[in-house]
Amino acid sequence: MGNKSAVDLLSVGTDRSPSRAREDYVKAIYQLGGGAPVRAAAVARYLNVSRVSVSKAKRLLETDGLLEAEAPPAKPLRLSRKGRALAIAMVRRHRLLETFLHRSLDLPLERVHAEAERIEHVISDDLALRIAAFLGRPSSDPHGHPIPYDDAPAAGDPLNTLASVAVGASARVVSLDDRDDDAVGVLAAAGVLPGMTVRVERSDTTKMRVRCGKRVVSLHRRHAEMVRIAP
Repeated sequence: MGNKSAVDLLSVGTDRSPSRAREDYVKAIYQLGGGAPVRAAAVARYLNVSRVSVSKAKRLLETDGLLEAEAPPAKPLRLSRKGRALAIAMVRRHRLLETFLHRSLDLPLERVHAEAERIEHVISDDLALRIAAFLGRPSSDPHGHPIPYDDAPAAGDPLNTLASVAVGASARVVSLDDRDDDAVGVLAAAGVLPGMTVRVERSDTTKMRVRCGKRVVSLHRRHAEMVRIAP
């Protein structure tokens, strides 16, 4: 199979680089499942590509040794040791870049995810670790997601969201889902950020009113569903 065919089968978004597409696929599989197998349909939704694209990419990723080969085509996708190592490296690069851009360059929180997505594919692991040392080896990125430095543990059960908190109850913000830049901007402007404690004062089917520090803000429920919390 020629290089053009590989590009066509693996392309994600507007970037036509097959190496970037491979990195995006293994990172998506890792972020969706950690060490657990992931259904192709979930990967397609996450990357906004067709099921056919994922099925074709699966065969190429298996050929490259990034996925464990499974006989039935319908079997979930499971990263090989090589694929897991690449995925963790990509997650580390991405989250360190987000931290550097936000902390050192004062880039607004709603812009760091998209910028890091572009840059992560062109830096080396050595540069990523030098950024980590420059930043003092941070444990988490500005969205509250842990930065893996070694072989990261498999993802556990997802945390509850702010939308699940009852009226009158309080919760600590652990992290923000970062794939909707506009929503991240709304949450950042409201002060709903990792480490903050919020108290729900009112809630209905479309909006929530929460107290965050001295501020009382109104949030759409879809934004509250992006906020991962601990009691």
